[in-house]
Amino acid sequence: MLNIRRNLIKFVSYFVLSVILSSPVFAISHNKLLGGGKSSGAAAGNLDDVKLKFTKIFFESSLEYMEAQAYLFEALNMNDEASKTRKSIEFVKNDKNKEGQRLTNAFTSVSENSSAIEGALTKEAATSTEAKVFYAKSLPHAVKGVLGTVQLPPEAKALLDTLKADKMAALKMGDFMKVLPKIPDYVKSATTVGKLIVTGAKSRGVDGADDATAALGKL
Repeated sequence: MLNIRRNLIKFVSYFVLSVILSSPVFAISHNKLLGGGKSSGAAAGNLDDVKLKFTKIFFESSLEYMEAQAYLFEALNMNDEASKTRKSIEFVKNDKNKEGQRLTNAFTSVSENSSAIEGALTKEAATSTEAKVFYAKSLPHAVKGVLGTVQLPPEAKALLDTLKADKMAALKMGDFMKVLPKIPDYVKSATTVGKLIVTGAKSRGVDGADDATAALGKL
């Protein structure tokens, strides 16, 4: 009788243990303990990678574009705008400033400058010998800026989608959440004005205009 009771206890114990081991909850918990599955660390790592791809292209291209805009303002004799743009360049380059603030500063500067240049770059403007010197200095930066800028949309979308899936990260990156949805219009404007800068250089006979035209290709 005692042996029957012991065997019954063993049987029940094995049965309960087998049920626990085969449960989905145990499998998930065990997988996490072993480092498997998508941990918060892995998610954070993915966010960091996606953000780095976007910020690398954005900051490099926007700095090039702002450099071109500063020279163009000088060519257009818009010295206050040129000075303001160079201050923005210094701010964006300074890693000690918060990344979100650098992002919004560059975004705003490029956007506002593009509108100003589009309105000021008439056929009669920047035609003097001195103006053409500044104009020529702007061209390599304008080309690099535009070629970098057109690469932004997929990277911006990837980062925006990642942030939408991570509410805590989205709250911490409020500046990014404000800028990212506007990237398609930003790219369209920068590309339009960039092409205007290059065609304007060609019509004025500015040094380097042919190379700039060839570099932009069919954009």
